[in-house]
Amino acid sequence: MPQTPNTSVMTHRIAHAFPKAIHLGASAATRPRGVSDIWTLSVIMLVVTIAAASLGSPVRAQSTVGTPPTPTCRQTVDSLDSRIRQNYAGFLLEVLGARRSAYESLLRRVRKDEDRRAFEVCFPALDKITTWFDDPHLFVFQSATTDSADAEHRRASVQRLTVSESGVRTELASRRKRPDPIEGIWYDGATRLAVVPAPSGSPHEFVAVLLASDTIGWQAGDVRAHMRRTRDGEYATTLITRAFAEQQLTARLHRRVLLRFSPGMWGKAFPVVAADSGTLDSVDAHRPRVVVRPRSVLVSIPSHDPRFATLLDQQIRAAADAIRARKLLIVDLRGNEGGASFTTRALDPYVNSADTRVTPYDSGVPVAMSSPAQMNAARRMAGNDTSAFVRGLLSRMQVNPGKLVVLDTSQAASARAPVLPGDWHVVVMVDRGTVSAAEVLVLRALRSTRATVVGDRTAGALDYQSVQIISLGTGNRRWALGYPTITAHADLPRRGMRGKGIPPTVRVNWDEIADPIAAMERRFAPTR
Repeated sequence: MPQTPNTSVMTHRIAHAFPKAIHLGASAATRPRGVSDIWTLSVIMLVVTIAAASLGSPVRAQSTVGTPPTPTCRQTVDSLDSRIRQNYAGFLLEVLGARRSAYESLLRRVRKDEDRRAFEVCFPALDKITTWFDDPHLFVFQSATTDSADAEHRRASVQRLTVSESGVRTELASRRKRPDPIEGIWYDGATRLAVVPAPSGSPHEFVAVLLASDTIGWQAGDVRAHMRRTRDGEYATTLITRAFAEQQLTARLHRRVLLRFSPGMWGKAFPVVAADSGTLDSVDAHRPRVVVRPRSVLVSIPSHDPRFATLLDQQIRAAADAIRARKLLIVDLRGNEGGASFTTRALDPYVNSADTRVTPYDSGVPVAMSSPAQMNAARRMAGNDTSAFVRGLLSRMQVNPGKLVVLDTSQAASARAPVLPGDWHVVVMVDRGTVSAAEVLVLRALRSTRATVVGDRTAGALDYQSVQIISLGTGNRRWALGYPTITAHADLPRRGMRGKGIPPTVRVNWDEIADPIAAMERRFAPTR
């Protein structure tokens, strides 16, 4: 059977608005993150395309004529439950026996609590349900756009603070008490923000203040986010988007210089320890960065955003001679938010080896969920694609509604992975923030005799793949559901990695190492 398509979590541009259609594959649609996602080559990519659903255009100006009544939170919870049961492959495989009873008990509690709660504040209830499944590819998120009346209201209510970058730098540099790791200067493309203690005075609360206007309607001093530390390195966040929509997210710190949302990512500009300086792109933290060091070549990949596949191709070609000369290639995947696995195609020949290892993750037959949403997408695709793969998949879905069907019945062998000759060693750095598409590269490294995976276990987000985005169907576009449409294989959860992740070859606690890159060089660089 062909290998399972690589799929990630979401696509980056979902952070800006619900897309009309999301194609989680090489066809270049974006995820959230745009959750961008994972896939392989050839026809298997088509499954990712099948996982595309239309939400319609974002609502920016909306007439009240004929507008359906706003649903209650209870109604929205019921709609979410219905869509999960109908579409989520993991529900059929894992919500069984005692686990089924636990899920039904959760629903009863949530419904009781949310029976009278307003639709607008329903996110915690919806998030509680999707979080229960412990699947990074199953999530609820909020539109990053809003109607014009709500936008004007939110624009007028934005909090403003007098903050300067020089003032924040001076204050943090002179402070005797160690600041919270989230405090400092951050960047997101052209946007620069200062994260400072909140006016409330609570030691656990912070605000992100815009340092310079980055879009129409926003000014320096506007508060773009409210953050509350819930545990070390984790912050419950209310983010106001550029379109003045409110999103409730969880922000997590990675690598000391990455603040990752769901979706999105900020890079830290100050304060940054010397060992971390220069490991990220200085404008866009999503972009890969290749650094030629005296003893190694470092490839930093915070995201598998498919927008940067060509850029990484160019960077790796430019560093080819340096890789051969230094004999050590370090690939930093710590905190990598996922995306499209083809983003790192340029690295594959360097990571792969002629001789391969067998891993516990080399497994069987992928299956797809047959639901109305998937069948409709397959019908649309079949109109433009007459391949035996598409026609066969659609046929199997049509005769097996509500069931899991084999993704591909062909026996064609996968093309041999490309391998470059050479005697360099590859070190792949991972942590619990290494997710989805990044884990595809980790598995490639585990199979290779020229690579070593170092760090902590990964997130374990490959059991269920190829995310589809659909409306909750309540007549309001505020909330959407992202869910995976295929499985890595049919023997789940018994042989799954969810909750366990992918263990490294060499365990390392990154928090205990002042300079992780130098530590990798000391351990793995050849002596001269």
